[in-house]
Amino acid sequence: MFIRFITEFKNENDEIDTGVFRAAAYLYRSEIVYDYDKKHLLEIRDWFNSNLDAPDRFSKSRRSNAANVSLSWFKSAATNHLKKMYEMKEILEKYDILITVIKRENPGYIIYEDDFQVSTLPHKKDKRLAK
Repeated sequence: MFIRFITEFKNENDEIDTGVFRAAAYLYRSEIVYDYDKKHLLEIRDWFNSNLDAPDRFSKSRRSNAANVSLSWFKSAATNHLKKMYEMKEILEKYDILITVIKRENPGYIIYEDDFQVSTLPHKKDKRLAK
């Protein structure tokens, strides 16, 4: 099982970001968030920076200028990572940033994988997840 967290959050430029981490970064920079939530968001971000590698591929192509079209999914066995994501989800939703959790047995063609996550090219039915 693979798990993905997405949001319909619109950033300050009225662009839709599907990335929960981008929404969290925006919220962190905003004036509306309580200091203790800012501190918790920063702790979560730092935890992920220390405990999750950034995928080294986002496209099927190996060209350096290839479009970044992949979607990131957590493996269900990444329990600590998922726990942190649910903590972040709780904070974001407190400020009306809705997070949707999607679960798939087969999230697409895997182009990157490590112990905790995969990066995939989505199935046609999941193109809407990449907005």
